[in-house]
Amino acid sequence: MTSPTSNSDLYVYCNGRTSSSSSSKDPQTAMASSGRPSAVATNRNMNWLIHGLYTRKDYALCRKLIDRQLTINYDKEYLYYTKGLILRDEDNPTEAINCFQLAIIANKKSSENYKELAKTLFSMGRFKQSLEVFLKAETLLERPDHDVYHHIGELFYRNFGQPKAGVAEAKEYLKQAIMCGKHVASYKILAEIYIEEGDNVKAIEMIENCLQISQDDVTLMTQIGILYLKINEYQRAFEKLLDAIAIDDKCTTALLALGSILQSKNDIDGALNKYKRISNLPDEGSEVWSNIGLCFFKKQKYIAAISCLKKAIWVAPLNFNALYNLGLILVTACLRHLNDPGNAYLSLEKSTMLPDAIKNPLIYLNFALYCYEIGKPDQSVSYLSNFLEMTQHVSVHREYLKMADRLNMALLSSVTEPEPTPQLAAVTTGGSSPVGNDDTGIRNESTTAAKEGGDVIHYGNEDEGGDGDDDDEAVGADETSLGFEGSTSRQ
Repeated sequence: MTSPTSNSDLYVYCNGRTSSSSSSKDPQTAMASSGRPSAVATNRNMNWLIHGLYTRKDYALCRKLIDRQLTINYDKEYLYYTKGLILRDEDNPTEAINCFQLAIIANKKSSENYKELAKTLFSMGRFKQSLEVFLKAETLLERPDHDVYHHIGELFYRNFGQPKAGVAEAKEYLKQAIMCGKHVASYKILAEIYIEEGDNVKAIEMIENCLQISQDDVTLMTQIGILYLKINEYQRAFEKLLDAIAIDDKCTTALLALGSILQSKNDIDGALNKYKRISNLPDEGSEVWSNIGLCFFKKQKYIAAISCLKKAIWVAPLNFNALYNLGLILVTACLRHLNDPGNAYLSLEKSTMLPDAIKNPLIYLNFALYCYEIGKPDQSVSYLSNFLEMTQHVSVHREYLKMADRLNMALLSSVTEPEPTPQLAAVTTGGSSPVGNDDTGIRNESTTAAKEGGDVIHYGNEDEGGDGDDDDEAVGADETSLGFEGSTSRQ
């Protein structure tokens, strides 16, 4: 009677199946009894079968074969290497590191062993150790390797390198990585670097390459749409944002950007429709509430406008521009219509004394316009001079400069011939194209911010028209051009 087969008698044949042989330890006896060649006698090197089982993700059988081969095979490098990959895939990085270290001991000249050890350390968050091992792997490379270059570039970008290493070195490594093959991760990090450097054209080029690989990535479509807005490519921005909405009709950032563009084009109903589709509107930031408030103000629904602006301030109490918009609406809609220019004047004068006023030249332009309107040309000249001096150091849209030129001409010619009175302007973020003039003289245009690298994004468009009546419209503020940084609570 044949004894039960033990685990040590299980052998793997060339077709990947397991079978039990005789319990005899003699290979010749085993061959005679089973009619098949002994695995121990003939299958010393089973790396090809181990590779096949690993690629099929048959990890249980693959590990069993590796453990068996480790007892009979003198060449253990590949066995430890593959076992380390399996353990890492099974979320056991500590044991995987031990296996990769044993593989390195078996062959210290293989860059693959160092690379996989470094990738395991990277997955564990041990970035400095990971970088050291990646740099060691780079010295052993026989041919360019994308993984090595990409991870070194990413770690340099995250400032885990030597003191001399930084963004410049990171960029060079990432460029080498994309030369080895097109990979979305490398293009994304390069795009982030170019955005931080202010090179939006290069950033767009990187994201376009990403979209060739991942064509349905809504985040990338939205990001490139906002970048097109930054370089005043409004049609292409609109197309990219529409593509994002077509894939995900609940994408908050894309809806906010589209609504802002429509708002800057004076399509108030279209803008409100976009804002209404934002699924998490009650929890959204103050930017969208400020946008909605200005939409209602344009539709002369003042109570709704004030309520939305108060909601924006409740969400972000330190949002300077939301506070300014609400204050200016109250000042212009109440004090001016109640024939109280004195308090309106004091309110605007106080705005020039706020700490943030030195960052925003349009506050001084607003006050200069109002002083001209109420017949105080000397003070208007003074504040207009402050505005022009600040524009030497802070970039503003040319529409605002044109408004300042018209005001200057009006002041110069006011002695001989009265000029049409320019209207008071609301300092808002977003669209800079004229959208119409209402009784209060407040500009109803988009105010929005997007989190792209910590910058406040301008969604408006430049004034492309001539010197018509549009130049008499109120002026909006663009935080991006005015140098506001890193605050998404600003409008």
